[in-house]
Amino acid sequence: MYRMPMKLAFVPLALADLWLSGCSKQPTVIARDADAGEVAAKVASAGVKFAPGAWQTQVKALDISVPGMPPEMAERMKAGMGEAHQQRSCLTRDKAARPDGDFFGQADKSCKYKTFTMAGGKIDGTLVCTHGSSTQTIKLDGTYAADSFVMDMDMQGAGPGGKAMRVRVKTEAKRVGECTAQEKAQAEADEKAAAI
Repeated sequence: MYRMPMKLAFVPLALADLWLSGCSKQPTVIARDADAGEVAAKVASAGVKFAPGAWQTQVKALDISVPGMPPEMAERMKAGMGEAHQQRSCLTRDKAARPDGDFFGQADKSCKYKTFTMAGGKIDGTLVCTHGSSTQTIKLDGTYAADSFVMDMDMQGAGPGGKAMRVRVKTEAKRVGECTAQEKAQAEADEKAAAI
């Protein structure tokens, strides 16, 4: 049975930190056939600066297409995935200064960026993930500013019974202020745990 890799659901949230750039000079990042860690290294070497603070991110599925799926099942999937999911996160100054592979797809070794370009307020790329005999291709297309971003993700792969499946997701995020003391403490604890 097909199941969408959960890590893909977090790609927009992980990538969110990339688009929180607060610098006035727009760096250019171009990567080909690179994993999340390699993309992170290119972003760091390009001098991308991140804006620390609290960010609100909303992810919503726009469309789900599975040929041959019973209409009632397709409607249930659309209803469940169509609800907007919101998450507030804290980007610490330390994390902003040293981005790592988790910013770019949870450092999932089963996924690789075929292409990745970030320049002039626009970002696009193609991420290919292989899980066993199943392959998903995710196309990214978005815009970013110092305090907000919008990203469309078009995910295509094999669905139930090996039939083609397509899911379109929209992510919107904006900086909403400073992190609370509790959010900052949790973010710093998470960073320390990840470093172990």
